[in-house]
Amino acid sequence: MGLASLLVHPFGDVRAHALVEPLLTSAVVDADTVRILQRSCQNCHSQNTDWPWYSYVAPVSWLIESDVSRARSHMNLSGWRQYSLREKQELLAELAAAVRSRQMPPPRYTLMHHSARLSEPELERIYQWARGERYRLKLLAAEGSISADKAASQ
Repeated sequence: MGLASLLVHPFGDVRAHALVEPLLTSAVVDADTVRILQRSCQNCHSQNTDWPWYSYVAPVSWLIESDVSRARSHMNLSGWRQYSLREKQELLAELAAAVRSRQMPPPRYTLMHHSARLSEPELERIYQWARGERYRLKLLAAEGSISADKAASQ
């Protein structure tokens, strides 16, 4: 097994350096909520992952890379602009439900990363932001469909 196993990345090169946009580009989000998301969510759900030393040692590295890859594929806060209005609404609904039910951040993660734990007010802030942003996007989608209907009838 030896040194060769340290170089194997069964989940692809999740550490690849891509051009990284700020979190939630195109979203309406206040600075305090962004700071909470940066502290508790971005390590897995963005390209801004801070890779600790133990994430370079197999087989732990495989578990961490798998978790980050899966999290990014589900919701990547660095790629928010690329999601459609519908996708953003769905992700915001899932985010609100996940923090409300305390599924996010996962206990396995906060066990090792104490600073990622969310207080009750922080959980509520993310929940309320996600609900408000989802509502804003629904209004945008409705305005877009009304404008499209008007253009089609002319």
